[in-house]
Parts: sequence; structure tokens; C-alpha cells
Amino acid sequence: MRLRLPLVVPIAAGAALALAAACGGSGVATRTATPSLPPSPSPTSTPSPAAGRIVVPAPIDKLELNISESQPASYAVHILSGLPSGCAQFNDARIASSAGTTITIEVTNTIPADRTIACTAIYGTHESTIELGTDFAAGKQYTVRVNDKELHFTAQ
Repeated sequence: MRLRLPLVVPIAAGAALALAAACGGSGVATRTATPSLPPSPSPTSTPSPAAGRIVVPAPIDKLELNISESQPASYAVHILSGLPSGCAQFNDARIASSAGTTITIEVTNTIPADRTIACTAIYGTHESTIELGTDFAAGKQYTVRVNDKELHFTAQ
């Protein structure tokens, strides 16, 4: 027996409708809408704590002082901060205070406010450079505090 292709398609469609009716279906295929997730923020965006996130200090992996060759010398701190999980996002790096010979820099991340959210165990990093300027007295020792780490240098 030889079947012709034009007959196979209507027969297959009819069989599918019959199967759907036998299973209690209406014969019309329906699709349940699944909510789409919002796009992930880019690493440079600043998530809002109001969006279910809280601001926390970032772990500091490395500090490096950069000194320009100009006169007067210009100073900057290069910071490698950690993103301890797939849920952590870089938030900000800024000079929080400068008093005497101590400069305090705060580096923060945001994490979900709901601590029961499962996050991937992927450790990431973020690089920041904070300009300290040129206002340093030659021969004087300075301390730069970045979260829980310190860097000491003598101005040129």
C-alpha cells in the first residue's frame, strides 16, 4: 500500500485532535505564559536597595598606589574588590573622608535583601581607580584605608 504525502498530514492532524479530545483537552493547543525575568543590570549600573537589595562592604583583594611622573606628583589608588557570589553586584567606590594623613575609601556591593535566595558560588572581581590628587607634603607618611585593608606611602 502506498500513501501519498497529501493524505499523511491531514491524518496526523486528525489523530492529534482525537488524542487531545480523549485526554480531556479541547483540541486547541494552549500555552501557559511564564513570567519573563527582567534583564540583569550591567556591571556599571547601581542597583537600588528599594529593588530588594541591600548595600554591603565589598571584600578588598588588592590595593596598589599609582604615582604620576608629573610635578607635583599625582596619586591614585587602584582597587581590586571582590564580588563574593553570583548575586553580588558592584555598587560604588568613593572617598568617604580625608582627615590629616588618613584617607578613607569605601567600596560597596549590593546583594539581595532576602538572604534565603540561592546564589551561584562564583567569585568575581571589580576594578576601580580612585584619584587622590596632588595635595601631599613631601616626606610625610600617609595611610589609605579601603574597607578592612590599609596602604601606607610616603609622599614624594
